[in-house]
Amino acid sequence: MLSSNVRKLTLLASGLALATSAAALDIKPIGEIQIGQGEGFAEMLRYHAASKSLMVTASETGSIERISLATPTAPSLMAPFDLDGGDVTAVAVHADRVAASIKAKAANAAGMVKLFDLNGTLLGTYETGALPDNVAFSPDGRYLLTANEGEPSDDYSVDPEGGFTLIDLADGPANATVTQISLAGFDVPVGARIVKPGQTFAQDAEPEYVTFSADGATAYATLQENNAIAMIDIASATVRNIVGLGVKNVSRMSHDMSNKDDGINLKRWPVLMMYQPDALASYQVNGATYLVTANEGDAKDYDGFSEETRVAKLALDPTMFPNAAELQKPENLGRLKTTTTLGDTDGDGDHDLIYAYGGRSFSIWSEDGTLVFDSGNAFEQLIANRSPEVFNANGGTDERDERSDDKGPEPEALAIGTINDRTYAFIGMERNNAIFAYDVTLPSDPHLVSYMMPSANHNSPEGLEFIAAKDSPTGKPMLAIAFEMTGTVAVYQID
Repeated sequence: MLSSNVRKLTLLASGLALATSAAALDIKPIGEIQIGQGEGFAEMLRYHAASKSLMVTASETGSIERISLATPTAPSLMAPFDLDGGDVTAVAVHADRVAASIKAKAANAAGMVKLFDLNGTLLGTYETGALPDNVAFSPDGRYLLTANEGEPSDDYSVDPEGGFTLIDLADGPANATVTQISLAGFDVPVGARIVKPGQTFAQDAEPEYVTFSADGATAYATLQENNAIAMIDIASATVRNIVGLGVKNVSRMSHDMSNKDDGINLKRWPVLMMYQPDALASYQVNGATYLVTANEGDAKDYDGFSEETRVAKLALDPTMFPNAAELQKPENLGRLKTTTTLGDTDGDGDHDLIYAYGGRSFSIWSEDGTLVFDSGNAFEQLIANRSPEVFNANGGTDERDERSDDKGPEPEALAIGTINDRTYAFIGMERNNAIFAYDVTLPSDPHLVSYMMPSANHNSPEGLEFIAAKDSPTGKPMLAIAFEMTGTVAVYQID
């Protein structure tokens, strides 16, 4: 059994208090397994309830590893699903079908989805757009949808359009209807952005993650670099709308934005944060759909084009930043990674605004893209108070504060689950491993209910999967986590 330093929260001195109406969750490690040594062996994962097994993507071996949780205290490897060496990006499970999205080597080459039964028998192969980075089943299992990221080649000589692939399985896997869904024709929405100058929104867009509404009529997708969410109408197989997510003002909350300030220094700064979510999930409250996002952040940084620079290298407008010399010191904002593509609001060649990548938070949005809740700086504050040794760390206690100038703790992984008629969001920090749980039953008023740090055996939570009590081998809800950098999967019981 795993050693544990799981922390069950009571009231925090920082003011991040557990709600009296939301019960604290005790998340305890009960089992773990090593799939492979290092990166590429444990990335995304999904649970199959009937067989009590996890499906885990392993791009290093080009397979879907299968882990039996029949005895969750001792997970064991089963026969994997062979993808012929394909570079698998995601996995989805519905009933007795398992789907894997696979990217091609060339940037502009079509990817594919492979569909299997539980015995690993291939049921169908379907062509997608370039770089299908995520795949999901509709709630009834009729449809598969991929987010085709369409990343450029490193020299930027090729940049395929981002888009989506809808696979209709109504007539069976052998007679599936495959529709490519384009983003062509959309202008950049307010609150979003085109990163590389001169491109159309479709060329520039890079869909990252997809989720369906409860009725399966609508799907939602994060366009991470573009700071937007797309709404897809399933019946017509078209993008219905794209909403920009806007920015949050760091001058209203404190963050640490330097890795050269000798430790933890949470301060207010004249910076605007783009939310730029990675993982996305949906849930319903009184018939209304709400979207939950993990606001990791990402930049376009290639040999052929890079938007990245640091605040120290910007020419700051003297009127907007009369204290520019002080701000641009490395211990202040000088080290913060920013973009060259935003901030010159009057076109005079200097920057009137400073932007940062990622919200360092999780958010809840209404289905039309209206912000309902954002966790603000709670992740950094809580880690600073409870686990200062891994504050904005880059994977270890010896690298504390090393990510403060980038995207902080980098909330990336996300899962939603229901326990005793209450809805919870679980959010994983990519860099310092912290896992947060919030009661989100009331979308406008979430409450922190648990916080834990996995053991030192695990690094970089990439995929989270909630397992409901009715589907769990223990009869209690569980959380399964795939850790990308250590090639491990850990299983936690929730009490």
